[in-house]
Amino acid sequence: MRILFKNPMSIQSPSKFSFFLFFFTSSIINFLLCETIYFESIHSADHLYLPLLLKDLVSGKGIGHWYLPPSPYFFPDLLIDLVLFPFVPFLYLPSFYGTFQMFFVLLGIAIFISFYTTKSKSLEFLYSFEFLLVIFSLIGYGLGDKPLPFSYFFSGAHHSSGFFFSLFLTIYLYSLLNDKAKRKSRSSQVLPLPLVFIFFFGFSLLYLSDRFSFAVGVISFFVVRIWNLEIPFADRISYFKEKRFWILAIFFLFWNELIFFGFKESLSIPSSFQTLFTYLNKLNPKEIITLSGTYLFDFSKHIFYQGRSLLILTGLVFLGFTRFPKLNQHLLLVFFPVLLMLLLTIGRFTYLHPYPIRYLFPLLFFSLLGVTWVFFPILQKMNPKAPVLVLFLLSGILFFFPFPREKTKAYFSQTTETKVPYDLEKPIRFWSEGRKSPIPIGKDGKPYHWITGAFHTHLTE
Repeated sequence: MRILFKNPMSIQSPSKFSFFLFFFTSSIINFLLCETIYFESIHSADHLYLPLLLKDLVSGKGIGHWYLPPSPYFFPDLLIDLVLFPFVPFLYLPSFYGTFQMFFVLLGIAIFISFYTTKSKSLEFLYSFEFLLVIFSLIGYGLGDKPLPFSYFFSGAHHSSGFFFSLFLTIYLYSLLNDKAKRKSRSSQVLPLPLVFIFFFGFSLLYLSDRFSFAVGVISFFVVRIWNLEIPFADRISYFKEKRFWILAIFFLFWNELIFFGFKESLSIPSSFQTLFTYLNKLNPKEIITLSGTYLFDFSKHIFYQGRSLLILTGLVFLGFTRFPKLNQHLLLVFFPVLLMLLLTIGRFTYLHPYPIRYLFPLLFFSLLGVTWVFFPILQKMNPKAPVLVLFLLSGILFFFPFPREKTKAYFSQTTETKVPYDLEKPIRFWSEGRKSPIPIGKDGKPYHWITGAFHTHLTE
């Protein structure tokens, strides 16, 4: 108790209480971030979709009346809300969701880092990561970023949970395969059948819930596997030589597309591919290239004027990139063009959106991990008690920020309109706890058929 953290040179590991103290303090800070700086972001129309969907589900109304997004976010997002629902007041569900999610993200980082370094350093890394997350949150808030890019660490329904889950599956699969290689096992199976089933089931849930996150996870796996120079090249690409790999991959896609087709037939889920191909068929190659260049230029201007905390993070990445872990470097190098292409495909040619910064969220996460890796050696030179005191200080600072909960609840509870713009419809339903169900309308004044459960009355006909 006298020393919460051992000195870096000590051979002793930090106590269980030291880890408990970190997770307890970081959870308080993350909850305060959700209730202050990120309150508007995580209580926006898009992020209130899942709590309202869950409320209809558990109340017996079902979800047949919902117009769902192309990625319905059933897993793990809806599962997290379902676990929290019996214990958390409904109006606090988004904030507890963000806190709960970050608890497991930090726990995953701790487990992963501990494989490569001591427990003392892994704890120091956690403190550094949480510290930088708060600092960038404060910077983004101070610079007036909109939307605040780091809000996606705490959000639901915008790919973040799916990304974290896909990364977890990827890293776990990668570690199992590496263990297999170290044992030089010559078994006829790459993995035991029970594990194959677990990964097939897990990736299937992810695919059906969020194909964007599934794609990110698959790409992550092949990046870390093929770029691992410690493994002979023939072993790194051995999967592509196996018939069973291709059979399993084709069966996986066929099976999940069949299930997803059933979802689309029974629920109102739009087809992203159909929307994309319909739009592209109207354009010739020259127009596509011109529109792509213009869009990326305009997107970069949005970052300059609305995401200046990202510019600071980008500068730190450039300065410290050569000191990042190799795996971190590889993921950033591969995902930068891949995510830009997804951003362009989805944001410009599928669902028009001038600034869908959420599609670059994996870059934010890997960048923050890399910057933390460069920063945390500084922490080792500090007094062992300093990290705890710094986090307590930050939590104290957050108490001085506005808590807009009551004001927001009062504003939306007083709304009496029966037809409102899309961005007001779900906040009104949320803050009235389902007692009010206005119909969302578009700019043309007609019902807006996009991620809403307001279409179960005769008023929409």
